[in-house]
Amino acid sequence: EITGILKQLGDEMNKDLTDATAEENNAIHIYEALMAAKKKELASLQSQIEVEMTRLGNLGVEIAAMENDLEDTSLAKVEDEKFKKELAAGCATKTAEWEEVKRTRSEELLALAETVKVLND
Repeated sequence: EITGILKQLGDEMNKDLTDATAEENNAIHIYEALMAAKKKELASLQSQIEVEMTRLGNLGVEIAAMENDLEDTSLAKVEDEKFKKELAAGCATKTAEWEEVKRTRSEELLALAETVKVLND
């Protein structure tokens, strides 16, 4: 009877060991699957970080270029406004000179017409 009990205990222990081993193997498999998924997620996130860092760097370069363009454009605008004022003043002077030329020419033509009239009479 003792050998039967020992055999039964041995069988139960073997069954418990088999169950525990199967459970442990299942846990190992789940752990390995979880680690693989996490490694894949980590690689994806690292790739995304690299993309964002590159994008951030490019945006910084673009911002610097735009600031330089703004500065250049502002300086060009000031120069253009100065040129516009000079051009307006020059146009006013030329307009006045042209009006004087037209008036003088008109007077000369009138004088010539009167001279021709006097000479014809």
